[in-house]
Amino acid sequence: MEDFDKELQQIASYFEKFNMTEYELRAFLALTMLGTGTPDNIAEIAKIPRTSTYKILEKLEERGLIKSVEGRPKVFKARNLYEIRKMFSENLDNLFDKLATLADVLTEKGEPQLIYTIYGKEKVIEKMKEMLNGAEKYVVISTPKLREIRMELGKEIEAAQSRNVQISVIAPDNQRAPPGVRIYRNNNLIATDMVVDGVRAIIAAPDLSACGFSDNPLLVEHLDKFLEILTMRKTSFDF
Repeated sequence: MEDFDKELQQIASYFEKFNMTEYELRAFLALTMLGTGTPDNIAEIAKIPRTSTYKILEKLEERGLIKSVEGRPKVFKARNLYEIRKMFSENLDNLFDKLATLADVLTEKGEPQLIYTIYGKEKVIEKMKEMLNGAEKYVVISTPKLREIRMELGKEIEAAQSRNVQISVIAPDNQRAPPGVRIYRNNNLIATDMVVDGVRAIIAAPDLSACGFSDNPLLVEHLDKFLEILTMRKTSFDF
């Protein structure tokens, strides 16, 4: 069960979403006080470097803690605190549901099911590329890091589409999907999950620094069904 223990430790890292740097916390609290504000307003109240403020605010928006309105300058708006509390509660519920189901599957009939842990962002990306390149029917990707996924895996996604592989993506509202991809919106994502053809799957850390990979039918089926539940909402296509 050594691989299982490592995977549990890795899943624990998903709680990184609940952590903020001092600058991020200052910006978040300042915007909560202001309600709405430009980067300059927020930097002044939060007492953080103006040169770093925009990047900090983008990070907070990526985490689903604030919203932005396009303009010159761009205006940021604090999300309702009750919405944020609900989001964190749902994240916790999802994580513990995953852990509970994983524990049930691993102990079923007393037979250990292996999860292979891959460490290092480059290796995780390479594994995802390998999975995309081997896809024959469909790929489902759920991620709060769609901008990064597009940049790292864009060519592989296009190649899969050229082979008539159906690509579906679950991502937050503020992130654009690759052209022709079926997109489902969800603003409460933590981990990056990928399922290929219902036979291979990974669950990666928020920063893609590590992932758990499995080709075990029971584990892959569980994650596939979990992602299917997330896609039971409004669908759109990005072209």
